[in-house]
Amino acid sequence: MDRTDLQRLTKKELIGLVLRLQRPEKTSRTSSKPPSTDRKEQREKSKPGGAKPGHEGHSRSTSDTPD
Repeated sequence: MDRTDLQRLTKKELIGLVLRLQRPEKTSRTSSKPPSTDRKEQREKSKPGGAKPGHEGHSRSTSDTPD
């Protein structure tokens, strides 16, 4: 949309356009939407879950005489 297109808009249409551009897009981080509704490229950029590389794991020790 160039300057001449913007000049042709009515005042009401121009206000609606400005409000739409100022409103952030709803994602699972900014609303109660589930993550499955996010756009695919956003989900691919997100951080993977789990432990960090090089993290030493913790586990329970096994007993020689279980109950």
